[in-house]
Amino acid sequence: MDISDLIIKAGAVLSALAVIIGAFTAMVRLIEKNKKEAERNERQDKDIAAMKKEQTLLVYAVRGCLDGLHQQGCNGRVTDSINRIDKYLNEAAHDQE
Repeated sequence: MDISDLIIKAGAVLSALAVIIGAFTAMVRLIEKNKKEAERNERQDKDIAAMKKEQTLLVYAVRGCLDGLHQQGCNGRVTDSINRIDKYLNEAAHDQE
């Protein structure tokens, strides 16, 4: 066995190690990226749930204000808006799981 064969074999071993290390590094990065993405999605889901809760509260507040106006004799668009909100709330209640 001469020196050139030894250099070729050493190069092949180093190349194989580099490929293995590169593949392992890529897998670790992919796993970390997926973990960060899952955490971000979880935060977004919590934020969306909080916004939905706030929007529900606002719809009920607007409904209450419109009801107060209706009780004071305001009709027309007030009555139409109340009917639309009631219809929306009814449909939304049936869509919930």
